[in-house]
Amino acid sequence: MVSHDPIFSEFQPVKVEADGASVYDFLGVATQARFKKGWERFAPSAGTIYQPNLPVLNEHYLDWVVVLESVARAHDTYRVVELGAGWGTWASAALAACRQNSRIGSVEAVAVEADLTHWNWMKDHFAQNDFPSDGVHLIHGAVGARSGKVSFPVIDNPDEDYGASTRNQSAAEYVSVRAYTIREVLDLLSGPADFMHVDIQGAEYDVLPTAMGQMNDKVKAALVGTHISSEHHHSMVKLFKDAGWRIRMNYERGQYCETPYGRIQLGDGVVVAENARFV
Repeated sequence: MVSHDPIFSEFQPVKVEADGASVYDFLGVATQARFKKGWERFAPSAGTIYQPNLPVLNEHYLDWVVVLESVARAHDTYRVVELGAGWGTWASAALAACRQNSRIGSVEAVAVEADLTHWNWMKDHFAQNDFPSDGVHLIHGAVGARSGKVSFPVIDNPDEDYGASTRNQSAAEYVSVRAYTIREVLDLLSGPADFMHVDIQGAEYDVLPTAMGQMNDKVKAALVGTHISSEHHHSMVKLFKDAGWRIRMNYERGQYCETPYGRIQLGDGVVVAENARFV
């Protein structure tokens, strides 16, 4: 049995009526099963009314905890950034959670995704869940240390492959996409981001060191998925520590990690850092 983080007690599970083609999280967010191979078997029959459970204990449980923490801290305008967004999993979870915080009057979001199919799915996802369009930027592009054009691998099976990267040098085919710097992304917001989720498949080591100045001023908390090696993971921890951020979570990739909630097997590593200037 999962020993759930106390943050979940601040949010109420939402009862949903299933459409037969989607799976649902406890906040009521519908995600089309076609986005992920094998999910069709988890989609409840159309017309079923039920209350989804809290998240199961896997590597994504940690994302849930810090997303909800960022929403619970917020007031007035909540702002979220998701880099390497896929269908916008964590930006959408944050916006759904905002519906339960009466202190939040408006929301802003920037979600950046380089794969064209995933980006189109993200637009469908936000529309299906009635998220606002004002102040929400769903961007087809990559994240880079410099703005311009970069090569991005063509994905043959988008419902299976969410791991493509601008670092990939061995794909059979590439397309050219616009690269946005973190400065450009943050400039789309009216104020500091309450939360930034970064899952850019190894490019974090190129992008984040060049952007810590902007993040110090404009990001309150960040979760970074780490890749490649333990040495790289520790360099990311050091980057945030040297910039004066507090490390909230630090779990290495590719191993079992003991967490306050139980033992979790991680694929990617997880670094969660909080900006002491804000949090």
